Amino acid sequence: MKTHLKIIVFAIAVLLPALLPAQEKVEFYAVNEAWQGSLNIGVNSFWGDVNDYTNKILPTTPFQSSFYQQRCFVLGGFFGKRLTPFLNVNLEFKLSNLAGKNYKTSMQFYSRMNNEIVLTATLDILELCKVYSSWSVYPRIGFGVYGFKSRVWDPKTGRTINAYPVRITGEETVQPTNPTHLQYTFAIPFGLGVGYRILPELNVFFETSMTWVNSDFLDAYESTARKFEGVWTSSIGVSYQFDFPIIRTHAKKGGYEAYDPALKKDNTEEQYKRMQQKSSVIHKPVKSHSKSAVKDKKMKRKQFSM
Repeated sequence: MKTHLKIIVFAIAVLLPALLPAQEKVEFYAVNEAWQGSLNIGVNSFWGDVNDYTNKILPTTPFQSSFYQQRCFVLGGFFGKRLTPFLNVNLEFKLSNLAGKNYKTSMQFYSRMNNEIVLTATLDILELCKVYSSWSVYPRIGFGVYGFKSRVWDPKTGRTINAYPVRITGEETVQPTNPTHLQYTFAIPFGLGVGYRILPELNVFFETSMTWVNSDFLDAYESTARKFEGVWTSSIGVSYQFDFPIIRTHAKKGGYEAYDPALKKDNTEEQYKRMQQKSSVIHKPVKSHSKSAVKDKKMKRKQFSM
């Protein structure tokens, strides 16, 4: 099975550029103009001690009951910039709840208002391979912080097993029942994404990724059974590309003033003045043969002769 999977992945990586239609490269924006913002929605699942382990490859699949029962909606977005035609750097955020249940140990946990703030980089594989298409395929990786507050309990008895984090006040009971504040820890997100540009400035995408957190208390339960704890998120979204206007300044007595290239003098005013000086009083060319111009010339000659 593993051998067949490797062959399929290798075949896709080799044949994908050949299957896509060749297109001329079209740069919608210059590198300095390629700012972008995004909003996306999705669902998540937990990977750690308090989780369903019936699947060994992915945390959950549509063929497991926990896929539908232990999912929470995720609201996310990012703001970033394209540094090169194939490299983007984004500041991302996510806001969601998180839940998990271990059917073997009868434990269940829940986290409220979890948030993720990370700096990520994406690498467009098709652009890097000079396959110019409206499609994009990219890995993403980054680093940042993940904030959470969790409570784990026994669903059969309703007894709270643990809550984390709990602020130390000196008057705690033997067993805390609810977390008191958000706990932030170091996090590393990594995953894959596919996008399609429907307009020069508008892109739709699908991403699936895992965020590893540097804490064994994400599910409020410390155990050596699983040394890796994280959040698996799949989401769809749209991103919009735009430009910040470049404002240049030039020195001015007493300070600086904004410079707009559209206001740059192009000698039009000087040319108009020269043309006006060559014209008659009625602003018509000197060589004009109109009746008014001829009459004006005769009057000047008569006055001169007198």
